Amino acid sequence: MSTVHTIDELKSLVDPLAVYQDYIRLTRRGRRSVGLCPFHKEKTPSFSVDLDNGLFYCFGCHKGGDLIQFIQEIESCSFREAMELLARKAGVELALAGRGPAQAPDGRGRLLALLESAASYYHRALTEAAPGSPVRLYLRKRDIRPETEKRLRLGFAPPAGGLVAHLRREGFTPDEAAEAGLLLDNSRRTALERFRNRLLFPIRDAMGRVVGFGGRALGDEEPKYLNSPETPVFRKREILYGLDETKSAIRAQEEAVVVEGYMDFLAVTQAGAANAVATLGTALADGQVRALKRYARCVVLNFDRDPAGVAAAQRAILLLLAEGLRIRVVCVPDGKDPDEFIRLHGAKAYHELVEKAEPFFDFLVGMEEQRGLTRDSAGKVAFLDHLTDYLCAVPDPIERQELAKEVAGRLGVDHGLILKRLARKAAGEKREVAAPAPMVAGLSVAEQLLVKSLLAFPELAEERLKSLPEEALKGLTAGPLIESLRLTGRPRGPEQTALLAMIQNGCHAAASAEDLAGAVARIWSDYLRGRERRIQEQIREASLRKDLALVQILNREKMAVVQQMQTLQH
Repeated sequence: MSTVHTIDELKSLVDPLAVYQDYIRLTRRGRRSVGLCPFHKEKTPSFSVDLDNGLFYCFGCHKGGDLIQFIQEIESCSFREAMELLARKAGVELALAGRGPAQAPDGRGRLLALLESAASYYHRALTEAAPGSPVRLYLRKRDIRPETEKRLRLGFAPPAGGLVAHLRREGFTPDEAAEAGLLLDNSRRTALERFRNRLLFPIRDAMGRVVGFGGRALGDEEPKYLNSPETPVFRKREILYGLDETKSAIRAQEEAVVVEGYMDFLAVTQAGAANAVATLGTALADGQVRALKRYARCVVLNFDRDPAGVAAAQRAILLLLAEGLRIRVVCVPDGKDPDEFIRLHGAKAYHELVEKAEPFFDFLVGMEEQRGLTRDSAGKVAFLDHLTDYLCAVPDPIERQELAKEVAGRLGVDHGLILKRLARKAAGEKREVAAPAPMVAGLSVAEQLLVKSLLAFPELAEERLKSLPEEALKGLTAGPLIESLRLTGRPRGPEQTALLAMIQNGCHAAASAEDLAGAVARIWSDYLRGRERRIQEQIREASLRKDLALVQILNREKMAVVQQMQTLQH
């Protein structure tokens, strides 16, 4: 492998347009290529690449720069990491002045190197496992082939541990292992490894870097599946399992098959579904949808048909519609998951199911018909109310009208009535935008950033929130929504859902750790100022009553609050 020593030398070896097209579908227009911007939501292409110099610019969000800056932005990586990605694409080794090829960067680079070393350790433990060991018996039972183990670098976390000792030999500390999410508790001298006696699935980002792990219990241990926690390099809401391997096939087919878990992904890719990805055993999130949109025009959902799976599919449909993606839904008979269906009926039968995947609207209507909710007039009205949200989310007005006609025919109602419902819904949304309700009008920037932080990195946000008194949160406009996100990770009820949608689609950018710290400090400061005002009012009232003893108590309380405010400012 040849070595490059300068940035210009590296840039000369890659085709900028090909790299951009790894992330965006671009259309040639003269000396430029244009497409939908990956950094903000839009329906009309405003992202442009100059074919002469490889520079990009978005006329919508005004981001711009060269290819390396683009990679840094879209992959949330450092300059060095962006260079290393380009070097891998060019098939060369990177050795910039003053830094040899093997020299690892600091910070995120250290964590990524540690996780790669951990993946090697776990994979070796699996390859060395005895044929009759529990992990080998489990893989045999699930029909996982040796080539699949190798392709995905599956691993095994031994019951007795051993990872920490391996990482020490590789030059990593227990503190770094804890930061990477591999230790449960490093506060004592004896560090407890997070994964023990589990089959491990290395989770890689779209660049192919190991950023975390998913672990499957081999016995009756709970939880059955265990994921790495949120870390500086791992955000569950943005990662799709297997995307690094299947993104080329997804782009070529313009379609992605989304399954729920690791074993489903192994099964469908073994069966030949080269365009599959998996959520990490959790509901599809907005960040994962944006990742899919870079490669696919259509998404085929293949979730379980139990109540939780159906609810997850319904939520996913709304998210996918919001990004303008076409949606089909696979109906696996008898409530089987893809893994079980393939083991029972084979790969060919599964491919036939995917080919016959129904449009999302047929799925939604069919589920209600199965439940018998569309048999009487009351059920039809309730279902139409529910369906209106999905119809309004369809971005294309012609498609929306055609779907409305289809619904009218299936429910036996007048087409015009459905169109009137849609018009009322749209008019209501316009009124809300023009004259926001008091609940929305009173929402501070700090509250919006706090809500976004709870979605982006919930564990870090929860840790920061512990410093705030409960009264400070209860007094916020978004207080009930924040409480729901802390408890369940999602909003409760239509009002909270609407509030969350407003925040997510607002003008404020995605939250960072610095934003979170500032938001918590601002909320803390506002709470203290409000408390000081309330105490001052109590002092005034006590003075009028000539209650000098209470005045003294309140003055001491006020002084304590003032001291807290001064401490917060320093």
